[in-house]
Amino acid sequence: MERIIFDCDPGHDDAVALAMAKGLSEYFKLEAVIATYGNQIREKTLTNTLNLAQALNLDVPVYAGSVAPLIRERVVAGNIHGENGLAGPVFPECRLKCAGNGITYALDTVINNPGEITFVSVGPFTDLAVCLKADPRFAPSLKRIIVMGGSTCGGNVTSTAEFNVYADPEAAQIVFNSGVEIVQFGLDVTLQVMLSEEILEKVRASKETNYKSIFLASMEYYVKSCKEFIHDYPAMHDPCTIAYLADPTIFKFIETDVEVDLKSTLHYGATVDLRESINKNVKKAIKADIKKFWDLFFKALEKLP
Repeated sequence: MERIIFDCDPGHDDAVALAMAKGLSEYFKLEAVIATYGNQIREKTLTNTLNLAQALNLDVPVYAGSVAPLIRERVVAGNIHGENGLAGPVFPECRLKCAGNGITYALDTVINNPGEITFVSVGPFTDLAVCLKADPRFAPSLKRIIVMGGSTCGGNVTSTAEFNVYADPEAAQIVFNSGVEIVQFGLDVTLQVMLSEEILEKVRASKETNYKSIFLASMEYYVKSCKEFIHDYPAMHDPCTIAYLADPTIFKFIETDVEVDLKSTLHYGATVDLRESINKNVKKAIKADIKKFWDLFFKALEKLP
C-alpha cells in the first residue's frame, strides 16, 4: 500500500482532498499532513488543517510547513478562499495540536524509508523544494512525487501562471528538475473536474454526517466566490491527486519534461512542456473521466463521519 505525505494549504478544494483521503483510506496509507502557506498565511492554513483533521477523525499527525516562498514575495488567495482561507464552515474548539516541523519530519521519514514514501503537494511546492535541497539523500529516497500545479492552457492568477506554481516558481523549478518521477495535475486536467448544482443536490440528498455539513457550508461560500471572480462553478483541483491514488484509470497522461519561467516579467511562474526532451520525468494528466471521479467522491462521502 502506497505511503503518503500530504502537503496542503487549505483552501476549499484542499479540504475536499483531505476528506477524500480519509474516505478512501483503503487504497493508500496517509502517514502525515503538512500545512504550508498558500491560499492563506501558514498560521491560518495550519488552523484549518487541524480543524479538518479533528472533524474527519483523521488519525495522523499534522505538521507545520513553510511560512513563505524561497525568494519571491508571498501571495495568497484570500479573494477566492476568504479571510481565514476556508470561509463557510464553523468548527468547534480544536483539541488537536501541531506535531512539529514538517520539513524535519519529511526529511527523516523519507530518508529512513527509502523507496516507500510518496510526497503529494497540493499547495506551493516550497516544503518539497526545501527538502530536496536540504539533503541529497531525499530525492533518491522518494518513491515518487504527485503535484497539483502548473498549466499550459492559461493561468488562474495571471494569464499564463497557475497559483501553486506562481506562489513559488523557484521551488517549482527545483521540484520539476529533481529527477524524481512526478505525476502532475495542472489546470489542463483539473478544470475538467467541475462542481455542479447536480452534484450539490446529490450531496444534499445523502445521509446526514458531520462532514456533509462542513462540505455544504464550505461549497456555499466557494461557489459564490468562484462565480464572482471566475464566473463559473469551482473546479476540484486538489482532489484530483487523491482520486488518482485511489483509481489511476480516471486520468489519461502524456510524458513530458516541465520547465518554469523564472525570467519573464509577463510570464513569471508559467510552466512549459518540453515533450522533445530526453529527460521526461513528468507524467502529466490531460484528460479526466468525470463520472469515475464523482463516483469515487461519493464512495468516500459514504464513509466519512
